[in-house]
Amino acid sequence: MISIIGGGPSGAYLASLLNDEVSLYEEHAIIGRPIQCTGILTHSIKELISVNDDFVVNKIRKIKLISPGNEEYEFGLKHPELIVDRYKFDNHLIDLARENGAEIFTNCKLRDFSVDNKIKLKFDDKEIETDILVGADGPNSIVARRTGLLNGRKYKIGHQYTAKGEFDKEVFTVYFNGVKNYFGWVVPENEKIARIGIVGDEDIPKLFQGFLDKIKVNKKNFVECQSGVIPVFDYNAKCCDRNVYLVGDAAGHVKSTTLGGIVYGMRAAKILASALEAGEDYDRLLRKEIGRELWLHSKAAEFLSKFGEEGWDEFIKLLRKIDLGKFNRDKPFSGLHLFLKPSLIYFLMRQGIKRN
Repeated sequence: MISIIGGGPSGAYLASLLNDEVSLYEEHAIIGRPIQCTGILTHSIKELISVNDDFVVNKIRKIKLISPGNEEYEFGLKHPELIVDRYKFDNHLIDLARENGAEIFTNCKLRDFSVDNKIKLKFDDKEIETDILVGADGPNSIVARRTGLLNGRKYKIGHQYTAKGEFDKEVFTVYFNGVKNYFGWVVPENEKIARIGIVGDEDIPKLFQGFLDKIKVNKKNFVECQSGVIPVFDYNAKCCDRNVYLVGDAAGHVKSTTLGGIVYGMRAAKILASALEAGEDYDRLLRKEIGRELWLHSKAAEFLSKFGEEGWDEFIKLLRKIDLGKFNRDKPFSGLHLFLKPSLIYFLMRQGIKRN
């Protein structure tokens, strides 16, 4: 028996892959609610599942970067990115899990558990025994906390609203700020609705208001709040202890550059399914399959966070001169040769010196 805690994309996708007897427990009454995610999927999602147009609300073909001084650079994407309705997307994955034989329980919040020969799970109204426990229960995972796998984890705070306005439906816009180490975004669902938000370390309400002033969006146009904490990836963090495993946000499988984690969480779920089937070391497979990519994202984010306002302005100007061409966000580091231009090498060296 395998018990999965959490009915988000990572947990549901894992349940759709496992050959064992599987029970999935979701603490909320409705799968996919509340929404705490921007819902952007890169093209590589198609390597994991067949994309259903029912859950796709928009396709992004361009990204625009805007510096603190309003320098802009817009580039095309090699593959369109999908903006999904998280309620429909999550329930699509739950349907796949059910088709695979998994039992789905909603309104079931795990309160505690103990690990011995069997793992004993305690819910509000029942206790059960299981052989394997998987925490897919988000950034504040009780599974990770009780096993000590959450110790030392750091977080960012995301704050997002859907809002009415006039938007270019093909362009995802990112705004950088060199003072408070945050960035903001406008992700259109269509020409009239967009997901508008910021992520940072502190002072989020104040920064969010400043961001709204910058992009000239009034709170009266807000439709729905979609906020939450986002884990920071740690290459050295363990994701399993005895027969307890973590996937998705519970494991911190998030890109540090964009703080997106749906596809990586689902990739980790696929790795865990293979590890359980073959009796292999899950942590070792994670580092082999996705660890290096996530580590590179973390190092890139660490470097970019030191730019400051003038640094971001200069960086965006240089990107305009170089031109990335059609960019592949699934393989962002495959274009590192573009950064061998003398002007960029000099700029990056100066930024490195400023850091020290």
